[in-house]
Amino acid sequence: MFQRNELEQLRSQKQRLVSQSDANRLRLASDWQRLQSLEGWLDEILKAARRHPLWVMTLATAAGALATKTLRQPRTVMNGIGRLGKLVSMALLVWRLYRRKSRPS
Repeated sequence: MFQRNELEQLRSQKQRLVSQSDANRLRLASDWQRLQSLEGWLDEILKAARRHPLWVMTLATAAGALATKTLRQPRTVMNGIGRLGKLVSMALLVWRLYRRKSRPS
C-alpha cells in the first residue's frame, strides 16, 4: 500500500490540480464574456484600424468599388446573394492571409 507521505503528496497534488482547474474555469468564463460583448469587438476593430490604416483604406476602397459596381447593375436577388457569397469568401481568404503574415513565427 501507499505510505503516508505518498498519500499526502497525492492529496496536495490533487488540491493543486483542483485549484488550477477552478482558475482556468474562471478565466474561460471571463474570456467568454469579453468575446460576447459588442464593445469588445468594436474596441478590437478600432485598435486594428489604428494599427493598420493603409489596410483599412485599401479594404474600404475595394468594398466601396464593389458595392458601387453591384448596385449600378440591375440583377435578380439570387444573383446578388451568390455574388455576396463570393465576396464574403474572398474577404475571409484575404483576412486569413493577412492574419497568417502578421503572426510572428
